[in-house]
Amino acid sequence: MNLELIQSDSLRGELKITIEHADYAEKVDASLKNYRKRVELPGFRKGTVPSSLVKQRFGKSILAEEINGILQAEMSKYISEKNLDLLGSPIPKEGDDVGDWDNPATFVFSYELGFAPSLDLKLDKKMSFTMNRVDLSDELVNRQMNDFAKRHGQLSKPEVTEDADMVMAELTELNEDGSVKEGGIANKSSVFIEYIKDEATKASLIGKSIGDVVVVDPFMLNADHEDLSRMLGITQHELHHLNSKFNLHITEIMRMLPAELNQELFDKLFEPGAITSEEQMRERVKADLANMFEKDSEWLFKRDFARQIVDLVDIQLPDDFLKRFITITNEKPIDAVTLEMEYPGYARGLRWQLIENKIIKENELKVSVDDAMAFVKEQLVERFKSYGLPVDEERVEELAKQTLSKQEEAKNVYDSLYETAIMKVVMANCNIEEKAVSYEEFRHKSQH
Repeated sequence: MNLELIQSDSLRGELKITIEHADYAEKVDASLKNYRKRVELPGFRKGTVPSSLVKQRFGKSILAEEINGILQAEMSKYISEKNLDLLGSPIPKEGDDVGDWDNPATFVFSYELGFAPSLDLKLDKKMSFTMNRVDLSDELVNRQMNDFAKRHGQLSKPEVTEDADMVMAELTELNEDGSVKEGGIANKSSVFIEYIKDEATKASLIGKSIGDVVVVDPFMLNADHEDLSRMLGITQHELHHLNSKFNLHITEIMRMLPAELNQELFDKLFEPGAITSEEQMRERVKADLANMFEKDSEWLFKRDFARQIVDLVDIQLPDDFLKRFITITNEKPIDAVTLEMEYPGYARGLRWQLIENKIIKENELKVSVDDAMAFVKEQLVERFKSYGLPVDEERVEELAKQTLSKQEEAKNVYDSLYETAIMKVVMANCNIEEKAVSYEEFRHKSQH
């Protein structure tokens, strides 16, 4: 047997494997004998089928199976011994003759290889990145306190609409002349005035009473087409062809009256007796927001860093190899057009993965089983507390072990811990500029 590596450039290569008759003959003979003991054919008892008939019927498939086993074992051994850093796995080269399966002798197999590129990456203070943090303004704290008060408030039914009300309405499609369209769209739905973004449409619904009718452009009621199609009782396909205005007939007005900021509300929101004044609630709300936005800031920083570092580091990939690898290994068939559309995203993700691996290796980052257990247990304790459940340490331990026994969940845990470790390296070595932004700006950055 002979294995020969032919490297065309730093990213692409070919592994040629020559298998002689002596390399597989003994294994094939042993498999044929073993198969003969188990095979049953009409006219023969189990184990009495003639060897020549077994070889005639099953010899070629057994030969292929044994040779494939030899190939996989020898390739793995060679890649490990030569310490080849590959992307994906070897894929059979197209169009090469491998040998005569009817008269087996020498077989030659060729596999395409894609090599991981070497990265020139040095994290230092010359590299600057921005950590966006939400400005915890009085307005934001007040908004959160008002939301808590509304959530635990009481529903009322006023006679005249205001800007934060919800109305129940009958929506009826109109003709161009303003008359009701015969056989047109008609549906009953709720409309939240507070969430209407078009100021003219919102103003037209304020100061109205039950029985009033307002002519509206439905697309001004809700920018989300999925929500709007439900509101009108039609499909999204039908919505895309809609250009009519509608009568909005108000049938009911509902308003949430916020709860008073008193001890009853404090005890509902927090541990009984923990908060005893509006000022204490304000401080607690601000602290909780700071904790929540700290995690959001870390998530946004991690995402933005990944985007920026991929753009900064010039990473060449064996694109032709990877495209063929995706085509061959994809669970579902993928056509050329789809592949070309999706490949840039795949390549970008792979570049980030290579950068992660580089940082992990150079900084000798390790995540132990104990680290993973502690992480999962901490999450479980937080979940128990959020549900108001007592923390049972034995139960937490058991659930943590169950989580890590599941391959996909364990992978997510380890990936998360490695990402956290990588970000610590980045924060320690690079120049991080903190920037205070409004909540609205932070949301916009998070969504783009």
